[in-house]
Amino acid sequence: MNKNFSLYLLIALIGIIIIPSVASVISQSNNINNTLGFQTSNRIKGTLIFKNKYKRNKGNKTRSENKIYSRNDIYIIYCTASVINTDNGNIGLTAAHCLHDDDGSPYDPNSLSFSPGYNGTNGPLGAIPVVDTAIPHIHLENPEEDDYALVRFAFQDPNREGATLQDYTGALGWRFDIGDDEPTSVFGYPFHGDMEDCARDGERLCKCQGIAEMQESFYAITNMYLGEGTSGSPFISQYDPETNLCYVYAICDSFLDKYNYSIGDIWDEGIFLDLLLRITP
Repeated sequence: MNKNFSLYLLIALIGIIIIPSVASVISQSNNINNTLGFQTSNRIKGTLIFKNKYKRNKGNKTRSENKIYSRNDIYIIYCTASVINTDNGNIGLTAAHCLHDDDGSPYDPNSLSFSPGYNGTNGPLGAIPVVDTAIPHIHLENPEEDDYALVRFAFQDPNREGATLQDYTGALGWRFDIGDDEPTSVFGYPFHGDMEDCARDGERLCKCQGIAEMQESFYAITNMYLGEGTSGSPFISQYDPETNLCYVYAICDSFLDKYNYSIGDIWDEGIFLDLLLRITP
């Protein structure tokens, strides 16, 4: 396989080659375009309309949840997701609420697909089926908590050489040790929102940068509404635009209207690694 090394970000499953226990390595791979789009067919939920979801701090402090859904079954809904670096090579990361209905029942993986390189239409690899999802049990019991999840793709190498999806797309490294005031890049497919210099039509990749403040149970990018459709967008540390190498440490799951925060839950390392074990065949 002729490899033109370059990393392509968004909508992928989480990777697992661990460095001391706080991070995975970053991989590079073939160039297949610059975006990834995640879609689930025949249902619509709060992925394009999520701006008023409030999060509860772990432990005791509670905020009310006002998560907005559209229930028209004729539409296709979209989230953003990212391929992460794993030994399996076909695993990605997105928001948990993108993968279940209002009652907490996970969607049939057969109704989910993933399109690396999405840019108004499916990318060069087409729409890749999802074969499995792993959602934190606590999130299914209380959707205000641990809003992150992994998915595994049924990728078949078009060159029939046994390559994995991340061999084509690259994969994000991941970390558990990010602290306060972290310079952060966010990539996603917003409809409206505050990202600048992009279409904000839900069809094209946008990028913004900010400083993530570490709260008790989530990271907050202040004075920034990322927009509908950015659920699952990776919060990225140490992004190098020359090499596209970087780490994901959280994903966008909601917007706090009261404080004008776009937020991503802090990952529980034990839960995250359990998801990885569950999703890996």
